[in-house]
Amino acid sequence: MTQAARTYNHAYTIAFSVSGSTCEDGEDVTAQQMADALKLRVDDLMAKGHLLHAVGSAYDSFCEQD
Repeated sequence: MTQAARTYNHAYTIAFSVSGSTCEDGEDVTAQQMADALKLRVDDLMAKGHLLHAVGSAYDSFCEQD
């Protein structure tokens, strides 16, 4: 019987910004504004071929079979 290859789950971070807030701490930013800004950031990075550089290495990983 062949044993299945191990697979891993990796966590990454990506920076993005939301403009137009009128609150110093950003408490007026909505989930929709965040989602829109994140999509714009990812689309821009993909178009320029910079996504891997912007995201960098995984900050956490674990084996999915354990």
